Amino acid sequence: MNKKKGLFITFEGPEASGKSSQILLLEKYLKKNKIPFITTREPGGTKIAESLRKLILKVKSDINIQEEVLMLMAARSHHINNVIVPSLKKGKLVISDRFADSTFVYQGYVNKFGIQKAKNLHKNLLNNFLPHKTFLFELSTKLILSRLKQRKLKNKYDKLDRKFHDTVNKGYKLIYNNKRFIKIDASKPITQINNEIINYINSLL
Repeated sequence: MNKKKGLFITFEGPEASGKSSQILLLEKYLKKNKIPFITTREPGGTKIAESLRKLILKVKSDINIQEEVLMLMAARSHHINNVIVPSLKKGKLVISDRFADSTFVYQGYVNKFGIQKAKNLHKNLLNNFLPHKTFLFELSTKLILSRLKQRKLKNKYDKLDRKFHDTVNKGYKLIYNNKRFIKIDASKPITQINNEIINYINSLL
């Protein structure tokens, strides 16, 4: 890995697994230690991609799964070309709340588009652009549902039932198959998880 080209880290996992909270804590650490970074998210990261995000995550939508995947690919392409790659070229640490793995799991597996089909599209349309490392947050369906009850519903995925969250968890287990993934036990205390992530990132920088 060429350090001068920056480092691309993603946070993945089911709903309510604490990814966003950990990204905020990581931001504080990076600012304090004057480590150049940007944080972004998917779908989103640019004005165009954020517009597509609103359509994709709309609770009542008439978009079919093929259209949804193509919209995600278009949003990701714009995100990569206009935010991620330019930041990496400046030597920054790029942190994204979700990326391609979410598409492989949510659209590919849960919504039955096909994991391999989604991976093939990512490879053909986006040159298989993937993060250097991915923190994969793992949380039981029981804890997911418990946490969702305590927060305001934000998108269509928050409203779904136990079966949906079970399937998401299974999907992540199916794509976890290489050294890019770093498993995080999302049931641990927030500060403990934060320390684990910081220690790992420091070992990469």
